Amino acid sequence: MLPTDWSRPGGFVQSRIPDPRAVQFWDKNHLVAKELQQQLPSSQICCQRNGIVWDVAAVYPKDIQWGSSAPLFFGGGVVDVADSVRQKLSQFEQPPNL
Repeated sequence: MLPTDWSRPGGFVQSRIPDPRAVQFWDKNHLVAKELQQQLPSSQICCQRNGIVWDVAAVYPKDIQWGSSAPLFFGGGVVDVADSVRQKLSQFEQPPNL
């Protein structure tokens, strides 16, 4: 969403939430952003540019079907909420071998 966002983010950006359960998307065509907008009340959407949600983190419970439930945690910008995301993830059982 920034003029410099020509490609997916590198390792430094992705290391902000190093939990292996976390998946980071570079949403070039805004598909994930549009779906998040459908799942959340507009009052919960913090980060938009030109009507597109960007730079956000969402935490869903394990085995949830996409679109069937709102996230347990949603916030942004990612830099500002990384600690909250790590804390929310720590509340869930981690898979073996971590």
